[in-house]
Amino acid sequence: MGEFVAKYNWNRKHYITITKKAFNKLLSFNNHLRAYTIRPIGKGFNTITYYDTPENLLQRTGILFYKTSENGKYYFKLEKLSFLPKAFKKSDEQIFVHEISQRDTPEEHSLYLIDAITSMFSMQFRVDLENVIKSVRPKLVIEIKADIYKVFGGTGFKCDIALENVVYRNFETKRKVKCKEITFTLDSPQTFRKDYDNFLALVNKHCKDIVEMSESRYEHAKNITKAILPTDKKNIQKIKRIKEKENKRRPEDIIEG
Repeated sequence: MGEFVAKYNWNRKHYITITKKAFNKLLSFNNHLRAYTIRPIGKGFNTITYYDTPENLLQRTGILFYKTSENGKYYFKLEKLSFLPKAFKKSDEQIFVHEISQRDTPEEHSLYLIDAITSMFSMQFRVDLENVIKSVRPKLVIEIKADIYKVFGGTGFKCDIALENVVYRNFETKRKVKCKEITFTLDSPQTFRKDYDNFLALVNKHCKDIVEMSESRYEHAKNITKAILPTDKKNIQKIKRIKEKENKRRPEDIIEG
């Protein structure tokens, strides 16, 4: 049986790297901050698989449906899509979480999923939700491999840093994009929220190689894997040819001493 939990986790922050040196700089910046210690604690691997019908019926209705793996456990999750800007999104919205086995399919849990969908909306659906669940297919997959570090503060504050190698696969656009990202997660009671905010402020001040993700991970995945227009392809190929020409060195251009 699933349950509804808070949608937004204030204690988790996602960042995008903008240079190749971001990971190393983040791990070394604490040399200037003697109040904190950073130690490696292990590795992690998580996946997120987003489902929808061939016609994207769930997304058009305002439903986000996905399967996640987290610390060896697997879940189906449902949430209402918000089309409002981030500043207007409600922090008290809830998400439906239903634990499953690794190889379970949506159809096997259709009863719980249908109950959750109908309870999330006040309107009455005119479509057969059971057939909708039966027809869903993977549309987008996110694979996350991470090196995880623990941050210790002098006040008892603790925080996890996940240095993530992320692969986004969009089955609709046939695009695959690799990224390096960072996730910070508070590993202390809520009473340490001020310490957490202060730590993140120092990170933003001393590590200019990362930028906080301004959208949800799903929105980010859709944006970076969207279809490339023919005009964009021509520009990419043109830039590639120019770079290849610049890197190509003819024998007569080489000066030997």
